[in-house]
Amino acid sequence: WSATYDSPTLHRLTYRPIHDAVLRRIDGSSPATVLDLGCGTGQMTRRLRDRLPDATVIGLDLSAGMLAEANNRLVPVAGAAPPRVRGDAMRLPFADDSIDLVVCTESFHWYPSQAQALDELARVLGPGGQLVIASIATVTDVGHRLLRRATSARGQTIRALPPLRLRSLVTRAGFDVVGQRRVPRPGPLAWPVLTDARVPGRAT
Repeated sequence: WSATYDSPTLHRLTYRPIHDAVLRRIDGSSPATVLDLGCGTGQMTRRLRDRLPDATVIGLDLSAGMLAEANNRLVPVAGAAPPRVRGDAMRLPFADDSIDLVVCTESFHWYPSQAQALDELARVLGPGGQLVIASIATVTDVGHRLLRRATSARGQTIRALPPLRLRSLVTRAGFDVVGQRRVPRPGPLAWPVLTDARVPGRAT
């Protein structure tokens, strides 16, 4: 999948609208450390680095293939390669309260335990830290169950929670949800949902 992930047409129709929506959501923030969770081939990582030049932007992905493609895209700045980490969203290799902003685009629905991933994100984000998840989401629980069953039979389970269930899961992990909306993009499938949440505490 990493070899074809950067198809210009696929990116323009599928990923660009989501990345644009996330960047609009973080306008005005000034985090010191940013995590692009499930960074894939580094498209969003590069845009975050361009948008937040004073921040340390870290891309994390479980796939070695995706990170190899990211290495080709994210050329060094001032002689230093940008941080990229191979890791698991459910066991993040970061200290408590060490991240100010996490963006997660189009990977959350793949996580085997979304609740565990959110607990890890609550751990590594400092007080007032921001979490922006943009991921596919079914409209109803029935749709979620049908999609999960169909994809499980093919070996890769998609957990595309409806917006209210996703909000509940994020809240249960200790976040305050400050915004949630569908992100329009071309295609017949349900639009992805963007969820913006904060760790209680001081503002970023």
